[in-house]
Amino acid sequence: MGTTIPSIDTPSLLPIARHRFTVDDYYRMAESGILSPTDRVELIEGAIVDLNPMGSKQAACLTRLDDLIRPGLVSMNASLRTQCPIHLSDDSEPEPDLAVVVKRADHYSSAHPEARDVLLLIEVAESSRTYDLTVKVPLYARFAVPEVWIIDLERDVVEVRRRPESGAYAEAVALRRAEFAQSTSLPSLRLDVAAVLG
Repeated sequence: MGTTIPSIDTPSLLPIARHRFTVDDYYRMAESGILSPTDRVELIEGAIVDLNPMGSKQAACLTRLDDLIRPGLVSMNASLRTQCPIHLSDDSEPEPDLAVVVKRADHYSSAHPEARDVLLLIEVAESSRTYDLTVKVPLYARFAVPEVWIIDLERDVVEVRRRPESGAYAEAVALRRAEFAQSTSLPSLRLDVAAVLG
């Protein structure tokens, strides 16, 4: 009589070991060619996450936002960065679609901005809403990024998250085309939602 072989999905037999990467590991992988300059990835809590290819609606929205936001930043002592890393911890360096950060003379050439440098993060979601809301927004809240906007192109709304408290945002509002998105971190930044959505 043969021995019964447990099913492969028996949890007790297959503990899953995951290797968590640090930011240093991540950059060494890029330097050695494991990650190529064309790879669209970001480091989130030790995991290298593939980003969705950018669709034309997302690209157009990023261009609109750049046109709407950048001119007003001169008087706010702030800079706009597009799809550039934000260093949150030794194992997390997300690349938000747009980041408004405190202006520095060296344009952060010595190191990427950290959470304390961020005034506003914007993610444009053409197909990434679930990932943005369940993974990235909670991460931003844990590191006390003061304000995050999700431009949801599928639902045609701008979702605003503010007031990080105990690892979550205490304020969440969805703004529609007839409304305005007013930043609390940047009081002079007020955008017509219809203009943002296009």
